[in-house]
Amino acid sequence: YNADSASLYGSLYHYPASSSSSDDGRDVYDWDTGAFLGTIPEAQETHNVVGNCNGVGLCIGETTFGGIEALSSQPGAKVDYGSLIYLTLQRASTAREAIRTMDHLMQTYGYASEGESFSIADRSEVWVNEVIGKGEYEMGSVWVARRIPAGHVCSHANQARITTFDWNDPDTAMYAEDVLSFAKRVGLVDADQQPHSFSFSDTYDPVTFEGARFCEGRVWSFFSTVMGPEFEDQYADYAAGKNLTNRMPLFVKPAEKLSLTDVFSSMRNHFEGSALAFDSDVGSGPFNLPYRWRPLTWDYQGSTYVNERAIGTQQTGWNFVASIRGSLPTPLQAVLWFGADDSATTVRVPFYASATVLPDSFVGKGPQDGVVPPMMSFSLDSAFYVTNLVSNWCYTRWSEMYPVVLAEIEAREAAYITALSEADSRALAHLGAGDREAAISVINGLGMQLGDAFTKEWFGFFGQLFVRFRDGYDITPDASDPECGCAVGGNGYNQDTYKRIADETGEQYLEPEQLQSGKFAAKSKLKLKSML
Repeated sequence: YNADSASLYGSLYHYPASSSSSDDGRDVYDWDTGAFLGTIPEAQETHNVVGNCNGVGLCIGETTFGGIEALSSQPGAKVDYGSLIYLTLQRASTAREAIRTMDHLMQTYGYASEGESFSIADRSEVWVNEVIGKGEYEMGSVWVARRIPAGHVCSHANQARITTFDWNDPDTAMYAEDVLSFAKRVGLVDADQQPHSFSFSDTYDPVTFEGARFCEGRVWSFFSTVMGPEFEDQYADYAAGKNLTNRMPLFVKPAEKLSLTDVFSSMRNHFEGSALAFDSDVGSGPFNLPYRWRPLTWDYQGSTYVNERAIGTQQTGWNFVASIRGSLPTPLQAVLWFGADDSATTVRVPFYASATVLPDSFVGKGPQDGVVPPMMSFSLDSAFYVTNLVSNWCYTRWSEMYPVVLAEIEAREAAYITALSEADSRALAHLGAGDREAAISVINGLGMQLGDAFTKEWFGFFGQLFVRFRDGYDITPDASDPECGCAVGGNGYNQDTYKRIADETGEQYLEPEQLQSGKFAAKSKLKLKSML
């Protein structure tokens, strides 16, 4: 999951388990805007929540698809999509219970957001629940949830993806009772629309060029990675926005099970090597940068053009990969691999969802808590800003720096996988001996030890990158050098850039043939140290 927004500060939210009286209220704030939405009754018992997972093995992610604009605003609604996630994590224990809890909250208190796709996973099942409000027509929402079959993978990225579903099999589909009748009532479908051919996505969020290119393109890129070139070619025209009828399936079955590191790698995707790759044209600059600064569209001489929208993107506030290990005791089941900033340049640090304390450099509150995060206060004690230092420096010379950064990321994540395994063993031993308190101490210790250490060490790594790649050079240690203890190198720009300069400027930068020769010819200025 990537939480993408330039105004989103990357911190790890924590809601401790609690007990409340029936008279206690819960203030609800909109996650996107921080606006106060109202007060609802607090649950009498709540689970511990770390980020987007709770301590009993339930995890929830989301993407906003928007949908029919007339349904995007609901006056008087008290629950937005962000609060819906955290309220549900505190109240529900399984994916199916989470879907029912979401429904209860939205129908009871209204739904204050645009259309959303929610990924909901527990120890044994994964569901995708797509929701849209009823606008000014009435309070509440309509929705459809589909269970992802075992051995399959699903993806969604800001475009509703559930089309038709089985109305008579609650083991594979759940839905709001009025998901079809509401659409008929407000004129979104014909009055004689039959359930078997009713498509949630086509009704509530029809695919447009932007929905395919900016959104489904990311799903296509991930699916192509796990399914291979045949899938990639089959749906390339759809991902490009050129054939909107060639829709991809909701889920696919890879030939092999994905590993944790496979999923990490998929979060670094920029369409590399595909029909939508954008790391070789003029926009990528002399260092093949697979990023484009916003906005997503731009105009030139009366025509509108697009920038690609990849999975790895600069405006990510924070991201996670959730791992739910159903074979382990409940306190050890859910692990949130959390990273701040761009999912292609961050390091994901593991945190048990049952942890009761979190490191200072990661933990924080957000707009959904009625708190303005410290976005405008730079701090080296902030994992968010330290990871931004590395990513933003890397953007300046991507092709040279990113291989160095990626190697460090992968080495650290491998070390964290080992550290998690060792913590599992220690915590299991304590639980087996009936010492839950000691097990929780291990659980807390993992995140506390790795989190703040990472923030300090990653700043040190930024320093190494800065020393090595300053001023356009590639400066590496050389103990045999008596002047600086270093070797100064650098490759300049790539050949495509030099070709474009030569083509666009003609002879402006063309060096004429040297006229001097012989014993007393002047030394080439290019050999002067100040020129190197």
